[in-house]
Amino acid sequence: MEPATRWRPQLTMGSGKVTAVRQRPIFLPFDLHAEWDLVIRARSNLLLAGSLSATDAMLVALKPHLRAPLQQYKQTTGVPVPQPREGTLILLEVDCLDGNQQAQLVEWLDQFEERGRVQVVSTTSAPLFSLVETGAFLANLYYRLNVVRMDVTASGESTS
Repeated sequence: MEPATRWRPQLTMGSGKVTAVRQRPIFLPFDLHAEWDLVIRARSNLLLAGSLSATDAMLVALKPHLRAPLQQYKQTTGVPVPQPREGTLILLEVDCLDGNQQAQLVEWLDQFEERGRVQVVSTTSAPLFSLVETGAFLANLYYRLNVVRMDVTASGESTS
């Protein structure tokens, strides 16, 4: 079920017609509005951090706004991370990627010339920066995925 969103009539320039414009989800805390707008309008990479249920709920709200085609990936041993040429790559629980998958992802991010055509949305329920500090997660990958960060809780309230 898709979360409720606000719809506001907006007058289209010169046509005299009223059209509906998709707005932010109603449950989105005020302090996350700027991040939402940046992710939707600028297509910046996004890291959703929080509980599994909170990141899943935010991902459901985001999906209608993301550039198609959507390609979703959850860490599976021996299965390489997809490297799409366009659309959105959704990495579920990015903290579970092994060292080889992290290295492949960094290489793809570095080499893919038309990277602007692909937005990366990642989720994590683990303290990712702590994994960077211990060396379990590549620092350069963390900073590439963490262009915009949304810390969410199960109730939809922000933690920051």
